[in-house]
Amino acid sequence: MLVSAMRDAQLEPCLLNSRPAASRIARLTCPHGCLDFAALGPAVHTTGEMALACYTLVFVLACPAKGLSINFSTAHTDGYMGFFPPGGMLDAVTPEGYSQASLTVPAVEFHAALEQHFPEAPAKVLRGGALMLIGPVAQARLRGLLAHLEEALWHTPELFAGSLIRRQVERELLAGFFSALRSGCADLVKPPSNRVGGRLRRLRQAREFLAAHTHEPIYLDDLCATLGITRRGVEKLFQDLLGLSPITYQRHQRLHGVRRALLHAAPASGAVKNAALRWGFLHQGRFAHDYRSLFGESPSDTLTS
Repeated sequence: MLVSAMRDAQLEPCLLNSRPAASRIARLTCPHGCLDFAALGPAVHTTGEMALACYTLVFVLACPAKGLSINFSTAHTDGYMGFFPPGGMLDAVTPEGYSQASLTVPAVEFHAALEQHFPEAPAKVLRGGALMLIGPVAQARLRGLLAHLEEALWHTPELFAGSLIRRQVERELLAGFFSALRSGCADLVKPPSNRVGGRLRRLRQAREFLAAHTHEPIYLDDLCATLGITRRGVEKLFQDLLGLSPITYQRHQRLHGVRRALLHAAPASGAVKNAALRWGFLHQGRFAHDYRSLFGESPSDTLTS
């Protein structure tokens, strides 16, 4: 859901729960930009690249437990906003019950709005992006607008049928998000401590190692040797930052790999077994059980959907 709710982004999710949970999204397409709402049931780790030709502003509406913005090296909760320039990298962990509103604006329209609403925006933020906590006044204004729009999208979407109303909504969205951007830039999130930064670098190193050996058997001792820390240290690193063990995390990554393969495969005899074997699942019964537990459907249902 989070992948679908950020327009033109190239993202890959990894569910962190071992059970399915309902999510929902809503989209309002404006004359130039696009507003997306996402309410997520499960905890998710999402990585990838934001839209190449657009700026993306992501406001966190609800975050029941602390989320983790790995690309910005800090934790976050509701009231924060992530600002992403074209092609900016996303690497984030969102907890169960997380929700957000994201505004995607083509570069030309973004710079025109910037000149109107926030011409003194820091060049460093515009180039590299930032995570910021929005002040209470700007936050209340943006929340009020977003709550009104989300309610209308779910219950009276016909209100947005005309181009005039969508043009007016886009003007209000730009004003609200730029007000939030101005507020956030006045108090940017501080860089992480050496300890926090070190743990995030180790987690990134561990994930890179797992990704490079996705189709091979990996044991905890392999990660220990790669990271130069004890088994307890590796387990604690993953539990603290991702909420599950490294072996479970890799299994979920492999299950997502099978799912992507099945979604693009033609239904045929042996397609599920072949995809499972390519992603390192040798025990078909256990694979089918884990797949259903994570995605709420059988592999064959995914293949024929």
